[in-house]
Amino acid sequence: MAEPGAVAGVERGRPRDPGNDASILEAALDLLIERGAGGTSIEAVAQRAGVAKLTVYRRWRSKEDLLAAALEHARNPDMDAPVVAQSIDELVTFIAGLLSRPRFRALMARVVGASVDYPKLVAAYTERYLRPRLDAMAEVARQAIDAGRFPPDTEPSAVQDILSSPIGFVLLQHEEEVTAAQIERRLRILLHHIGYRP
Repeated sequence: MAEPGAVAGVERGRPRDPGNDASILEAALDLLIERGAGGTSIEAVAQRAGVAKLTVYRRWRSKEDLLAAALEHARNPDMDAPVVAQSIDELVTFIAGLLSRPRFRALMARVVGASVDYPKLVAAYTERYLRPRLDAMAEVARQAIDAGRFPPDTEPSAVQDILSSPIGFVLLQHEEEVTAAQIERRLRILLHHIGYRP
């Protein structure tokens, strides 16, 4: 079975080198963060990864496919998020920590900025990365409502929206640093206003 992002029927010659794939995807992610989707090219990715341009083209049909694969590949503390959390408090702490990281904020800004010119990239990011985490938030919210941590008529989607809201908050800040404490305080104030009881 072909790997995601691979071009069926194009591979020839030597077997694929997993090390090359990782280098290409990491280079693509770095360039996306540094330059944005519009400023990233297959040629620049190949040069940053230290491989031939043809090596990249053999694996991904287009720049959008490559960048989507790079987002999928990203599994590090700046990018990854738990699909399941045990409580609202754990989610608040995790979200605050994640969004206080400059690299993650830069990636969010680049993805949002690509939405008009590269809709496939944003759709891939939403489906593969964002949607599972939003669904996890809603499930934790349902469990908290059932446990009496919120008023019984609270909509899980309202809690989900509150937990997602700091993304816009941090992207609109002009300061160089947004601390985890600032984000956590904002989340706890919002949750308090809809009746959350820690």
